Amino acid sequence: MLVHSWLSRNVLPALAGLGVIVAATPLPASAQHAAHEHGVARLSAALEGGELLLEFLTPLDNLVGFEHAPTTAAQRQALADAAARLREGGRLFVLPEAAACVQRTVEIEAPWLSEVEGARGHDHEHEHEHAGEARGHADLVASYQFVCGQPAALDALDTRLFEFFPRLHEIRAERATPHGQGATVLRPGATTMAF
Repeated sequence: MLVHSWLSRNVLPALAGLGVIVAATPLPASAQHAAHEHGVARLSAALEGGELLLEFLTPLDNLVGFEHAPTTAAQRQALADAAARLREGGRLFVLPEAAACVQRTVEIEAPWLSEVEGARGHDHEHEHEHAGEARGHADLVASYQFVCGQPAALDALDTRLFEFFPRLHEIRAERATPHGQGATVLRPGATTMAF
């Protein structure tokens, strides 16, 4: 599973470093399907030392208004524009200036994105993902790594995702930091997750 592999490589080791015990098993298919809800996205944050890892998971519909292979130039452009916007983690996630955080990497995984951006070739797993998405549900995962010079000053994260993606109405956010774990629901009028 796409999300599970990124979590296994990045977030789970960070959580384990914080003393959080996590079972690294895939979610059952019923749980994966339940996570797909239009207007709703998920945001996970893990802070370990000076490294902040974020994962944003959303139905493609929340970003571009469709969940099928783009069939028009306007749809291809909408998908490319959404991906370009999502690469700007520093604009989407506002962190306290005193924390001196800098985006190091971003990884975006979505169906049809490589075709839209002109990349060539597909791997076997990617083709299977397309087959499932043809049935009506397609998700995008954006994974971010920030390095913070003063992580002790990292007390909150404010998101501007609602400003850039108006079809998004709710983000179910969870965090794991040296200060503990927690969850909150973010909405257009309440965009801050305290750490």
